[in-house]
Amino acid sequence: MCPSICITHLCDIDMLSAHPLSTTPNPLDRTLRVGSGVHYDIRKPMQEGFKRAAWQQINGTPALNVATYKIRIISKAFPWPCVIHAPAGSVVTCGAIFEELHKQLQRHIEDGEWAIVAVDKTRKKAIEKAAKSRQEKDKDSRLKRVDWLGDTPMFEGLEKDIEFERKTFLPGSASVAETWVARFGKQRR
Repeated sequence: MCPSICITHLCDIDMLSAHPLSTTPNPLDRTLRVGSGVHYDIRKPMQEGFKRAAWQQINGTPALNVATYKIRIISKAFPWPCVIHAPAGSVVTCGAIFEELHKQLQRHIEDGEWAIVAVDKTRKKAIEKAAKSRQEKDKDSRLKRVDWLGDTPMFEGLEKDIEFERKTFLPGSASVAETWVARFGKQRR
């Protein structure tokens, strides 16, 4: 009888995708991966959400280990995609992802977006509660997309979810090869 072998001892588990037996390397920079330990409060500008030394280290780090000029971020926590384009002569960086997510979530909620939650009393209440808390700090009385996250404003990382990507893809629109799902969670105390 042969002893069993634990596959996690045969390879660098961080290089694997979400499925533990996958042989496909995860091209995403460690900083952006779910489970990396990075918990960024997306309500804050990046320079306030990270310690200065950490921000300087990750700001210019390429988001993927392959040259990537466009990344699409989607989430189960909100209904709109966020597309990040690299500046000419550059690649998408970790800093660009944090900056664009923060920027997009600072936009005001539009009528059509509000109509989505108007019939969902639980979601509406969570948004209004988050907005009230935020409004006390930034004095902006209009609802913002970041309020949509309710009590889960902590960016926990990006992951692949092909099924979710397929379900949320708008028929007839151009696909983006690098599409990742953002995960958000509650603030740790």
